[in-house]
Amino acid sequence: MRTMTLFISSLHCSLSAVTSKPNCSSNCRLTHDFPVCIANSAVLGLCFVLGVPGNIAVLVMLVRRLKEKNFTHSLMLSLAVSDLLTLLPLPVWIWAFLNSWIFGSIVCKIISYVQYWGIFCSVFCVTLMSIQRYMQVLHPQAWAKLGDKGQMCLLAVIWILSGLLASYSLIQRDIGCDQHGFQFCFQKFSTDTEKVITLSLEILLFLICFFMLVVFYYRLHRGVKESQFFISSSRMTKLVKRIIAVFFILYILLPFANFLIIIAVLLENHNLSSIADYCAKVSKALTLVNSCVNPFLYAFSLQELRCPFTLAKHAFCFVYTNENGTN
Repeated sequence: MRTMTLFISSLHCSLSAVTSKPNCSSNCRLTHDFPVCIANSAVLGLCFVLGVPGNIAVLVMLVRRLKEKNFTHSLMLSLAVSDLLTLLPLPVWIWAFLNSWIFGSIVCKIISYVQYWGIFCSVFCVTLMSIQRYMQVLHPQAWAKLGDKGQMCLLAVIWILSGLLASYSLIQRDIGCDQHGFQFCFQKFSTDTEKVITLSLEILLFLICFFMLVVFYYRLHRGVKESQFFISSSRMTKLVKRIIAVFFILYILLPFANFLIIIAVLLENHNLSSIADYCAKVSKALTLVNSCVNPFLYAFSLQELRCPFTLAKHAFCFVYTNENGTN
């Protein structure tokens, strides 16, 4: 037992020696902000425990239904995969919060890229879902002209575009020392101009996607009050409100934090910069929470995947009411 302990200790020291930058510590974070690290780790752990099984359950159910060639199912499947890309690396970040980053620069870049890719793809899937529902209900003939190949091309464009937008993390993310001298994986900017441009583009992307989401669902609500596409207009309204409200609540702080950071950089205000950095950390945590909510909100709330059990049991029961003739 003692030999095993010594081996693990020496392995940890070897990894730290190889990956540490000069003047960076790789010891445990026993500083005054350690409770904050504990809180961050608890949130990440909760997101991992709830989000990963939930998204896997969605994958299992939707894979069984791919033969139906339902584009909504394909979108939800893509959404679940993108959320898994965001959630699966969380144990690495939990370790880094409680200790320090010992995994090297390459792992820092790869994990950051995968998570950014998942976040971008998740946002695009939700946005495309709003467009698809609007077109399929109010302009079914125009949507039918797209065909199965066209729909699959849309999904491919989402993944490719998300991967391209996330590629800046491969350049900007790297390891370095935090304010307490501990090694961590950061987003580094060579100049303030680069920082302002990057954050401004993120704000613009969010505003465009959210604007499209609101506009298409609003027009859908106004145009299909008598449509039989949904069981009832009130049920459709509730689903629309959930989608818009959750997306807005969990993402609105992200562009706001970016805006504060931009103002702090332009004004060179260190106090405002500290507040903005704190807001940025909270906003990133909320985006992870969104990845946990997505499988319940966008999959189990839909009528074709509803079952008479509680929401908590949905992830494990795999019961379909469609077999009884409900669409």
